[in-house]
Amino acid sequence: MSSRAGLFDAWAEGYDRSLRGAEGFPFIGYGRVLGEVVVRAEVQPGLRVLDLGTGTGNLALLLSRVGAEVWGLDFSPRMLAKARAKVPGARVVIGDVTGPWPEGLPEGFHRIVSGYLLPEFDLEAKVGLLTRWARERLLPGGRIVIGDIAFPTAAARRAAQERWEELWDEEEHYWAADEAEAALKEVSFSVTYRQVSPCGGVFTLVPR
Repeated sequence: MSSRAGLFDAWAEGYDRSLRGAEGFPFIGYGRVLGEVVVRAEVQPGLRVLDLGTGTGNLALLLSRVGAEVWGLDFSPRMLAKARAKVPGARVVIGDVTGPWPEGLPEGFHRIVSGYLLPEFDLEAKVGLLTRWARERLLPGGRIVIGDIAFPTAAARRAAQERWEELWDEEEHYWAADEAEAALKEVSFSVTYRQVSPCGGVFTLVPR
C-alpha cells in the first residue's frame, strides 16, 4: 500500500489541474462521467454515500451538492487533504479499498460510488471487490455506481488500444462492458451500463 499511496501523494498537487478540461485519453469526458455517476446513483438529500478512492474530492463535491451524507475513503493522505479542503462537509478517512474497513466507518450505505478507481485491477479482481463491497457495506435496496475508463465491448476496447497506442497503459485493465456485465451477472448483480465518452462509461449495479 505504501508505494501506491506514495504515487498518488506525489500526484495530489497537480491532479485537478491535469484533469481540468481534459481532452486526451484516458480522461476524455471526465467531468461528464462523474456527473453521470451522480445521476445514476439517484441520490436524495440525506442518503449516506460512500465514495471509494475519493482522491481530491471531485465526485464527493458533486454528491454533497445534491444533499448526500458523503463519506470518502482513500489511501493517499495528500489527496484526502485536498478533499477535506474542497468538501468540508464530507467525512473522509484513510484506508485501502482492498483491505480492512477503517474504524469509524459506518456499517451501511445507501449508495457506494467510485470514479476512475479500478483500472489497476483485472476483471476477476474488480468483480471480487464489488461483491465484497456490496456484501459488507451496502444497505438493502442500495446500489453501486462506478464511473471509469470503459468501452462498450471488447472489440471497441481493442480498437481504442490501436487508436491511442502511444497513451495506452499495458499494466492497466480497462473495462469492456460486455465482459463485465456477463461476469457481474454470474455473481447476482443486475447491471446497466452507459457509455458517456469515447473512453468513459458508468456501471450501475444492484444486488439481486
